[in-house]
Amino acid sequence: MTVERSLGQDRLYPVVAPLVEKLGYSIVELVSQRRRTGLAVHLVIHHPNGIGVGDCEEVYRTVLPRIEVSDNTRDVHLEVSSPGLTRNLKSADEFMMFVGRRVKVLMDNSEQWVTGTILTTDETGLTIRAGEGEQRFDYSSVRKARLDDAGEGAK
Repeated sequence: MTVERSLGQDRLYPVVAPLVEKLGYSIVELVSQRRRTGLAVHLVIHHPNGIGVGDCEEVYRTVLPRIEVSDNTRDVHLEVSSPGLTRNLKSADEFMMFVGRRVKVLMDNSEQWVTGTILTTDETGLTIRAGEGEQRFDYSSVRKARLDDAGEGAK
């Protein structure tokens, strides 16, 4: 797994981020692509208390006009969603965002998932509480990681 700090690389990030943050949410993922039919934008938002349909609608109504003006087009397909209860974590930023949440981690050298709560993160890895102890995982050794919040945090 390559864990990178790449959230701000999408060209729409400087347009969308201030609006989303002003509404009280964080951006987990932002991907925009030009298509023959216009511009497709996928935006995943987070709030510590969870994300509901109303939250997605609020962000959609706020962000869409700014994207249309920024790109000088009305042909924008915008999708706003929550990270989901079992999201695959893709960046160091996401691990930092989900401190305190349950996670499942699969290491390169193992076929067994380790489940626990994210205690701390930094640029190189994360520490989780698994059972009675704590375990440190370097991002470079993580094959896959996902949230493990089935039944928790849903709004």
